[in-house]
Amino acid sequence: MPVWASALLLIPVGMAGPLVMPPTTALLLEHVPAGQTGTAGGVFNTSRQIGGALAVAVFGALISAPAGFQHGLRVSLALAAAIALLAALATGRLGAARRRDA
Repeated sequence: MPVWASALLLIPVGMAGPLVMPPTTALLLEHVPAGQTGTAGGVFNTSRQIGGALAVAVFGALISAPAGFQHGLRVSLALAAAIALLAALATGRLGAARRRDA
């Protein structure tokens, strides 16, 4: 696959974060007691920043590995997809548990 095609396919990946974060933050703050919204927002943003920094470091290391750019890109995107799938499954389970409790 040409590099330009890979870059074009990565545009939705780059747009996902800005489109997902505001509703995620709103959902988090809706389910936290009013007195703890500042703490919850701070913990959420800190964990998001740490996760982003770790992702850049790990994916950068994979891409610059001796196996080559495309191999590293495939591995890092597969890893990102697996993490996203696990997060979606965990979210589904938490939602189901919440509905059961309500």
